[in-house]
Amino acid sequence: MKKPSTRSAPSSPGQAAKKPKGSSRLPEPGEVLNYSYLWEREYRDGRDEGIKDRPVAVVLMTVSRDGLSLVHVVPFTTKKPGAGDVAIEVPQAVRRQLRLSGDRSWIVVSEWNRYAWPGYDTRPIPGREPSTSYGFIPSSLLQRVLDAMVAVGIGRPVDRDQ
Repeated sequence: MKKPSTRSAPSSPGQAAKKPKGSSRLPEPGEVLNYSYLWEREYRDGRDEGIKDRPVAVVLMTVSRDGLSLVHVVPFTTKKPGAGDVAIEVPQAVRRQLRLSGDRSWIVVSEWNRYAWPGYDTRPIPGREPSTSYGFIPSSLLQRVLDAMVAVGIGRPVDRDQ
């Protein structure tokens, strides 16, 4: 898959989380959404939907040739990354800010999903309904994620709308 050509500029959230807004607006780079992420291995096994909802970080927004807003997301996981996965550990302060569960988590940058907004798989956060947004990761962490994605060749995409 070729790298998308239309790229929006990353948002510049500070260390404090932005207040999540309603789900009708477009998400921004750095925003963390609740989403039914489809892992590449699940896709290869024939699944067309993720097994569970999880936080994902928006890394890029593009527009398709037919005018659809496309969201590019990378998953958070509480499982230590395995061989072949490239991931960045989420600092404890960021985990607290986003109110994530578990003791540790990582953002996997060696694969990602792309989908047309708003999509069927963006879901309300349990206990925070109707919000689908946990907030934002700091701009410095977003930059580390983007740099790591470039270093691994943009990763392995799973296009949810094909």
